[in-house]
This record gives sequence, structure tokens and C-alpha cells, in this order.
Amino acid sequence: MNGQTLANKTSKQRPATDFYPTPPEVTIALLRYLRLPESTVIWEPACGKGHMAETMKAVGYHVISSDLNDFGYGMTGMDYLSTEIAWHDMIDWIITNPPFSQSVEFIKQGIHNRKPFALLLKSQYWHSKSRMDLFNQFRPRAVLPLTWRPDFLFGQKSGAPTMECYWTVWDRRPAEKTVYELLEKPK
Repeated sequence: MNGQTLANKTSKQRPATDFYPTPPEVTIALLRYLRLPESTVIWEPACGKGHMAETMKAVGYHVISSDLNDFGYGMTGMDYLSTEIAWHDMIDWIITNPPFSQSVEFIKQGIHNRKPFALLLKSQYWHSKSRMDLFNQFRPRAVLPLTWRPDFLFGQKSGAPTMECYWTVWDRRPAEKTVYELLEKPK
């Protein structure tokens, strides 16, 4: 399944930046699971228009927001995949919804950053044999499927949302075992 299926669009209609904003309940479900201290500093490196960052701020976290593209929010022109950041030591966590087409690169960069991180991925992501080495070399702490299909188009298209997703969470070191736990939709 690809972004075209996600949005029920042809490749001609799909956003060139692979930008699909994250509904607030998706972020809230992760934060409820993580139970991070309020003093936590989170970097959102694919912030888009700030949907996820604003949700994390509303919960009480300090959020540093950046994006390669200029969507009118956060620091722009910052390529998460190649930027060495001066404020690396300030960051406690990295949480983002990466462009699905660059998810492998985002995972590798998250490992390189040596910070705990969580990425929103398609639900079949780890079903691919080609990703098995990546999973086993730096085993995630948790895979957290959402028990609902998020509406990444915020009601702009008729019909029910079609994309199933889960959060994958990594620590600074590979986990011995990966927890698989369902996340309920926040009310």
C-alpha cells in the first residue's frame, strides 16, 4: 500500500511532498502510552503545518519543530536526514510522522541520533522481508497499532479512511523484545 492508496488518489493527485497532516488523536494515543514527563523536549523534524507539534504542546511538552519544506510552521529548510543540529543535547525525544517514502531513511537517522524516537508507519511496514534486517539490527521497543483508521484528509474526501497505521518506538539501544500493544482512539 502506498500514499496513493492512503489518500485514494492517483499519483497525479498525490502531494509532491508526501504531506499528510497527523490528526490529533493519533499523537495523543502515543503520548498516553509513553507517559513522558512534562519537562520532556521533543523534536518534530517533519512538522508540516504543525498538527502534531501543536498537539504535543497542548499536552504540555516543549516542542522544537522543523521541516525540509516551508508549510508556514516551524524552522524550514532543515533536512532531518542530513542536518547535524546544534541543539542535539537539548532533545529528549524525536516524534514524527515521516514521509512514508522516506521511512527507512528516517529510521536510520533516528538510530544515528541516539535519542529515543517514535515514527508513525503504515501497518504493513514490518511485513516486508527487505526490512527484516533493519528491524533485527536495531529492534524497536514497541509496535503500537492504532485500533482505528485516522483521517489524514480531515474530511476533505468522502468515504471512510483507508490507511491503517501504527507507531513504532525505539530506545537509545536495541530492545531485547518488542512489545506489541494496541492503542485505543482517545475520546
